[in-house]
Amino acid sequence: MADRTIGELDPVKEVPIGDLPQVLELYDDSLLPVEQQGMAMRMTGRQFRQYGEKSAEIYVQTAVDAADAAKQSEANVAESERQAREYSGKPPVIRQNEAGDFTWWTWDAEAQEYRDTGEIAVGNVLYAAFFVDETTGELYEYYDKAYTGPQFQLRDGADLEVILIAG
Repeated sequence: MADRTIGELDPVKEVPIGDLPQVLELYDDSLLPVEQQGMAMRMTGRQFRQYGEKSAEIYVQTAVDAADAAKQSEANVAESERQAREYSGKPPVIRQNEAGDFTWWTWDAEAQEYRDTGEIAVGNVLYAAFFVDETTGELYEYYDKAYTGPQFQLRDGADLEVILIAG
């Protein structure tokens, strides 16, 4: 390694830069002459390396952030897909609750059953609707209080009969 004191270096000769020997490897303790704001100064290989690392940090952080966002997006897509599969074919339904009210029931994926929302199913239903209780097999009819259409009844527990009201 050459003596690092300026006083003992050979005087600088005017030599075209292209004629200088090529540096094959830059070490942390290498000294480089630099000009900064009109002044001649020295720089170490370590400073040069740190400058490069600091300059690249923003790009590395941007890439890390993009990778994290992609990972989160992938997780969100997977969760959305899981939920779509879980709720597919399980739309909100109207059922009669224990109080005798017809309310909206929604699917609870964790419990794997429909749960009463407590929201009364209101509206001007212009037709009677039916549902079969999956647990008992019983047939239920429901309609709005303002419903004036045909009435229905089970005859002999087997046949559904339509009762037309003359009016």
